Amino acid sequence: MTTTVVRTRSSASFLALVPHLLECTPRASLVVVPFADGQSSGAMRVDLPRGGQREAESVASTVIGMACKVASTDAIVPIVYTDEPLSGDGDLPERHLVDEVLARAGICGLRVLDALVVGPDAWGCYLDPSDASRGRLSDIAAAAAEIPEDLPGTDQFSAAALPTVDDETTRALVAVLRDVDDLLSTPGARRRLPLGRRARADEVAALVADPPALFEKALTADRVTASMTAALAFCLERPLLRDVALMQWAVNAARGDAVLDAQTAFGIGGPFPEDLARPMWGEGARPDPARLRTALDLCRATAAALPAERRPGALSACAWLAWAQGRSSHAATYAEEALRIDAQHGLSTIMLSLLDAGRLPEWVFERPTSRGGRGSSRGSRGR
Repeated sequence: MTTTVVRTRSSASFLALVPHLLECTPRASLVVVPFADGQSSGAMRVDLPRGGQREAESVASTVIGMACKVASTDAIVPIVYTDEPLSGDGDLPERHLVDEVLARAGICGLRVLDALVVGPDAWGCYLDPSDASRGRLSDIAAAAAEIPEDLPGTDQFSAAALPTVDDETTRALVAVLRDVDDLLSTPGARRRLPLGRRARADEVAALVADPPALFEKALTADRVTASMTAALAFCLERPLLRDVALMQWAVNAARGDAVLDAQTAFGIGGPFPEDLARPMWGEGARPDPARLRTALDLCRATAAALPAERRPGALSACAWLAWAQGRSSHAATYAEEALRIDAQHGLSTIMLSLLDAGRLPEWVFERPTSRGGRGSSRGSRGR
């Protein structure tokens, strides 16, 4: 995969790049873009604090701590996205929060290349808060037109919404899953099924019989069939098979086989190898981002096709896959939805605990060498 380098010549062009780094257009957010030697290939986002000065201090400490964990970071650009207008005689919105961020950046030896705010009516600069430094939103839109990708139009929450699936597709999926459950658990059930239903159930059961082969086939297929979706739904409802899928999608097919063997041995009293479990907790080598993105799309589509009461397994897989990509807001959305359906759901509870503690996978803080847009703010020159 080739690296796309995007050079920015102004604060407006830098702001046009930020949604590409986040893969969403943020709202009510503090974004911090870490730089190493004048380049950045990522960004981190948190909700704006609403609890006063103490929460602002906590948020500032958290985001600067996260920026410091990114390899070779020597500078940052904080950006506030607010619903408050920038027009008027008062100071820029969220000034106290940005001051806390700048103070902690200084303590950690990080240069501040720029400090920006985007409101509903304009954008501005905290380092030069005069009216002359404020710009029009049309400046950002014009700069975005020069970036060689479509600008993400969804915010950090709507981007996590499940795709729309018609009721007929959901009814057909539930029906075949019911037949597969009977086929695998009830002696003689296969003989009692009508031929058409038996053929569909047999096809899904054959896919389920070799989970790693299913997971890899679904990940690489040009088109995911209804039978593959049903087989994925069957597996994602079962924690043992769901975890095999997640570890396989994070690494490769061989890892899926190894985890399935280890899960089987563990079920009869054997030890579970620590090296196979480490990626589940965000430790180890960086997964292939393309595999994670495709797997998340698979799980989102599977969750959307299921009725709400059967979604927690697929939603928890979505939560882990989003978390593995550093998308903590999306991960929380999926985990919270799963827990609204099943308040005791295991992996969803674990994911929310990790997110509440501000924990992200170790590999999120590594700098990728082969992906994405890179930019510099106007402050990276002469400051």
